[in-house]
Amino acid sequence: MLLKTTAAPLALLLAAASAPAFAQSHDAATTLPSVEIVGRPTARQIAVEEATVRLNQRAGAVDVIAASEFDRGRATTLGDILTYAPGVVAQTRHGEEVRFSIRGSGIQRGFLMRGVQLYQDGVPMNLADGGGDYQSIDPLAIQHIEVWRGANALEYGSSTLGGAINFVTPTGRTADLARLRFDVGSFGQQRAHLMVGAADATTDGLLSVTRSEQDGWRDHSATEATRITANLGRRFNDTLEGRLLLTRVDSELELPGSISRAALDADRRQAAPNSDRLNAGNNYVLTRAAARLTWAPSEGRSITASAYVSDRDRFHPMTFGILDQQSQDLGLDVRGVFDLGSGGLTRRLVVGASTARYEGTENRFTNPNGSPGVRTGLNDVEADLQTVYAEYSHGLTTDLTVQLGAQATRATRKLDNRTTPSGSYDETFEAFSPKLGLLWQATSADQVFANVSRSFEPAPFGEAPVRPLLPLPDAQEATTLELGWRRQAGPVQLEATAYRAWIDRELLALTDATGTSIGTANADRTIHQGVELGARLPLTETVSLRGAYVLNDFRFDGDAQYGDRRIAGLPEHLLHAEVEWRIAPWLSVAPSVEWQSDVWIDHANTVKSSGFALAHLRLGGDVTPRVRWSADVRNLFDREYIAGTAVQANVRGADGAYYFPGDPRSVYVGLEWRY
Repeated sequence: MLLKTTAAPLALLLAAASAPAFAQSHDAATTLPSVEIVGRPTARQIAVEEATVRLNQRAGAVDVIAASEFDRGRATTLGDILTYAPGVVAQTRHGEEVRFSIRGSGIQRGFLMRGVQLYQDGVPMNLADGGGDYQSIDPLAIQHIEVWRGANALEYGSSTLGGAINFVTPTGRTADLARLRFDVGSFGQQRAHLMVGAADATTDGLLSVTRSEQDGWRDHSATEATRITANLGRRFNDTLEGRLLLTRVDSELELPGSISRAALDADRRQAAPNSDRLNAGNNYVLTRAAARLTWAPSEGRSITASAYVSDRDRFHPMTFGILDQQSQDLGLDVRGVFDLGSGGLTRRLVVGASTARYEGTENRFTNPNGSPGVRTGLNDVEADLQTVYAEYSHGLTTDLTVQLGAQATRATRKLDNRTTPSGSYDETFEAFSPKLGLLWQATSADQVFANVSRSFEPAPFGEAPVRPLLPLPDAQEATTLELGWRRQAGPVQLEATAYRAWIDRELLALTDATGTSIGTANADRTIHQGVELGARLPLTETVSLRGAYVLNDFRFDGDAQYGDRRIAGLPEHLLHAEVEWRIAPWLSVAPSVEWQSDVWIDHANTVKSSGFALAHLRLGGDVTPRVRWSADVRNLFDREYIAGTAVQANVRGADGAYYFPGDPRSVYVGLEWRY
């Protein structure tokens, strides 16, 4: 089944790989692939190349995405900026609301995200209970993105099935002196962005401010946000450097909710019943500070210590109640990287330890009119996370490296239910997660890798209430086998990865027929397997291609209730492909296609949401060396489609509020000035 369904995309990728660029001599010593930079490289381009070389030392699936790959278009949501990241599913449901998953991580979660650890400049952004949110990310304040799929994120201390994503911000040394951008678009979208940076011999600083708002296409789907990102760096001497990172986010999202097929047929723009009247939304304020100190006494050897603290307020009206949440989290992390090799043989050791703590108060109320009514619940929550990890890379030859790593994790969840004491709990979860990998430098441009690993993930508080018929879920654990190949030869970047994960006690988040969460339960045994393909390559001097394809084959494994049926929530096939024609410096034309297959609504596989194929068109260019314009047309042919679904257990073929209708044709235009 797996080989049959991937034959066509894999054939296309291999055909591309057999282009003339494939013929390159093989170095006697290991030479890591690098990114070709035409002309004099900027500080930002050098930083991206260095990140690519560093990640390509991994015996596993990784990717680096430069901001230049996504900031020439709309670049509003996580879905916009990760479109061409192989293996990543980031689907915009409405406004800034996104379903986000890697390899089926948090596959059914209908709110925010879990199963992927987010970092900003190497400092954790998730809470200590594993939960995370995409509202903290400003797409215009990113220099590049590092994607570490699966256990390849062990080097950052992540132990989840999905892996980790590190959003790297510019510094005063890599940013333009000034950048100003304005965007306007369909459904009342307006955005203004300012970034300034400066540096001297010892000190640098950067400030980024973005203000955005949109009325939204659906009823009750407006968004409004202000995001401020700043950092200040200081070189104390040739070996010691420090950086202070500050973030402020004030985001308000109206939530139109999911609707039934009957409601879709009647009026696709309508919000779910009572969403408007009860002011359903997710209003979030984040204030975060982090400090990082790096000591690099010699080439290839460094110790980095970081500390962070954040304060989060969330006011979350829903049709069935209101959650008013205040939380604080803080953490410490120490990580050492030691390159000990000589004579072309790799000897690299990474060791680290981290601790994080999360404290919060959750007030729950009835929602009579969009404002808090009668209090229905009060919880005090505490979570702690301690992690110790190490990974050693040993070159057997100049071309063959074995990597051995392990991670020990201890996580606690303490919930004091002050309304219903019987709903309180205090649990500790512990795990040891090893990893073994092999990296072969087949040619100067080609790498083949394989690894086997364990992952571990307890449920966050939002999915772990104690209910009479739904006990507190156990931690999810998995064993994953991965095999892949990547090629990097100048502008040619190709990759293909296949994986299979055997999961015990997978965390499945479910909702009822109205779209209301009913909590998270453990499945018995499940299997996640798939193929991830990516390509970026020139076709001629003025025409280039980029694409990403993912096969998701997620199933129950002999389950007493669901047998071997497919796990609902994500499409089996997902493809993005774009061809860009650079006609002149001031004009490029880039048509693209987005295709996904049908999606099961329920685990019993009784109802499907139809797949779709959409065409998009991106235009833009440099009017002068300092002025750039862009235009992004989404859903060019105005197709009606379902952008996302709310996962159910078994709906027995009945209609219900399972569907998030996708946006119709929309146009976004931007103008940017940089100095």
